[in-house]
Amino acid sequence: MSKLPYDEILRVLVDHAWDQEVRWPHIEAWAKNFDGSALPLDEEQQYVMLTLSRFMYFGKRLVREMLKSLYRDHFKSVLMQRIRRNCGNTKDQALLQNLYKKELEGTRFLGVGNPSESGAHLLYYFRQVNYLGKKLFADVAASFSPQVDRTPGSLGYIYVPKEVGVSRYVFFDDMVGSGSQATQYLSPYLRNMRKLNANIDLRYLCLFATTEGLKRLNQPAMFDGNAACLFELDETYKCLEDGARYFLGAPAWFDLSLLRKIIDTYASRMSKHNPYGFSNCQLMLGFSHNTPDNTLPIFWYGEKDAQWDPVFLRYDKQYA
Repeated sequence: MSKLPYDEILRVLVDHAWDQEVRWPHIEAWAKNFDGSALPLDEEQQYVMLTLSRFMYFGKRLVREMLKSLYRDHFKSVLMQRIRRNCGNTKDQALLQNLYKKELEGTRFLGVGNPSESGAHLLYYFRQVNYLGKKLFADVAASFSPQVDRTPGSLGYIYVPKEVGVSRYVFFDDMVGSGSQATQYLSPYLRNMRKLNANIDLRYLCLFATTEGLKRLNQPAMFDGNAACLFELDETYKCLEDGARYFLGAPAWFDLSLLRKIIDTYASRMSKHNPYGFSNCQLMLGFSHNTPDNTLPIFWYGEKDAQWDPVFLRYDKQYA
């Protein structure tokens, strides 16, 4: 194949920013998907390779560093500040560390979804990089016993904690897009957990979240302000909207409407998927362990028998 547009930039990304987790043959195969159906071939290739060079990819090393930051900045620091304030702003480090240890013993970290999904998968590395004990990690089934709610007029269950002394449950995931899936999955659990103990401490941590998704998770019926992320994706991360930060400083020839035309043209090859990503999130974001479906499918689509070569393959959930 002849030299691709942005060849040198992309080779630097492959070797350094992407840690060779994405190989050059993957990029060449992906480029061949674009056959000039939307624009003259050379122009189309120039657009898609520029777009690829602006993709936000997070490899294994970077994800592990982010897991350290997430724990330090959005869990440990928050508790330490509260402990210190409750102790008259003491500077006694031995006292503070002892009290923090007790708070940690009363905490359980729970992956969102079943144990095979990405949130639970990343909890393994979260535990490793932050030197946390295995007993601090569980799932809903191991942490609660569902009992029929016999309160007159009530329906459903009460979730009774299995461990005495544990009052804080931190749900964990890698990415929150629109927040609709997390809300739909978690809201029944949270409601049943609060029936017995209105003061139970329920929190949510994730690496990335859109502003919309984070707002939804912080509603009173969900985590009531206790959902936090390391990296918030505001409206400027929608790559096909005017002012998208991915294309700030783009070449003079770049026209966002022509990129939209390319994506719309190839949408028919993406099966049932929204060409702009799930819930129209329009992200250009991926991880070494998977690519969110909120990202444009042109990057990740690769279902069985698909006539498309992805560059950042997504492993779809199989529910059957």
